[in-house]
Amino acid sequence: MTAVLPPALLEAARFPEFDVPPPPPDHPYQLRQLDGYQVGFMPGAAFAIVSVRRLPADRLAEQIAAVRSLLADEGFDRAAWMVSEAAEPIGVAGRLLALGLARWERETEGFSPRFRNMVLAAEPAPAPEDVIARQVETMDEFVAARYVALDAFEVSEQDRELTERKNAEAWEWHERLPDFKTFAAFVDGEIVGIANALLGANAAFMVGGSVREDARGRGAYRALVRARWDAAVERGTPALTVTAGSMSAPILDRLGFVTVCEGDGLEDRFS
Repeated sequence: MTAVLPPALLEAARFPEFDVPPPPPDHPYQLRQLDGYQVGFMPGAAFAIVSVRRLPADRLAEQIAAVRSLLADEGFDRAAWMVSEAAEPIGVAGRLLALGLARWERETEGFSPRFRNMVLAAEPAPAPEDVIARQVETMDEFVAARYVALDAFEVSEQDRELTERKNAEAWEWHERLPDFKTFAAFVDGEIVGIANALLGANAAFMVGGSVREDARGRGAYRALVRARWDAAVERGTPALTVTAGSMSAPILDRLGFVTVCEGDGLEDRFS
């Protein structure tokens, strides 16, 4: 199935983080694009994110030290590493583990110990008639949707308090990222789901989808997928990519997504 994908879309599916544009230079979210990998972080966040496409096989320890030094200078002591099996060198995740990184403990905070890189290049089913999914339009909608994610991902109390203190700032930052869109799912006028999309060069990269527990099974997740598909079509890139954990991957299978490779979520704690 992956052989019929255009090469650029296949590459975007394998490494979706590298398909999306960087934030504006004056935006609080910082993205350091280095040789074969990139490091992204938001000041005050609980951890930074390292996305790997290629690392020097003979200098892995040096690269880990360089990332730690960069992040320590920014006030971080923790990083999540996303390592696709398509990354080079082959088996790099295992080598990073041998050098002191650990597997992400469980599926929480939007990350998973094991993930699948998936792609959808054909129109998905429409949303159920009783579910409305669309982009958030106000700060109140944005904040209400964020609370759905906090509950769904079982975010720690400390990180939850940090998120709540920064709601206003987060909305301001959100509005300054033209390629980052937040969607909410509404049932009977109430927000029951949230999902985000980064509009990239070849696809819309889906991130952070979740539905309130008592509203699951009504098609809210499917509606959020369809809303992001429509946004990708409007952008002129009719495809969706996603890094899916164990909870979302089976749903995405049923919606027609294809797995192009798997990967590991690793954690690095340092001081």
